[in-house]
Amino acid sequence: MSVGRGNRNVRTKAYKSRLAHLGENITKLAERAFALFLANPEDPALHNHPLDDTHRGHHRKNSRAVWITLRYRAIYVVDGDTNVWYWIGSHEDYNIFTGRK
Repeated sequence: MSVGRGNRNVRTKAYKSRLAHLGENITKLAERAFALFLANPEDPALHNHPLDDTHRGHHRKNSRAVWITLRYRAIYVVDGDTNVWYWIGSHEDYNIFTGRK
């Protein structure tokens, strides 16, 4: 699957809700990362990478993650022509959500 293949980008209610609880500073950084993704999904600063389907995590199959900061991640999945952004949070929560811990 190619990086950021979808032509559209949508953020789910769950994503927006989680983002709202992360505070103004992280929200600004997340918006910057999202803008960078829109300009170039393969920008090295995003560390855009596929997630392993370990069957231990709660992420959707074929999901990808991007870095917001060293301590925060966002997860999306390509659904047809749309990148669906459905999770954002701390790296610690990311490890739990993806089944790495």
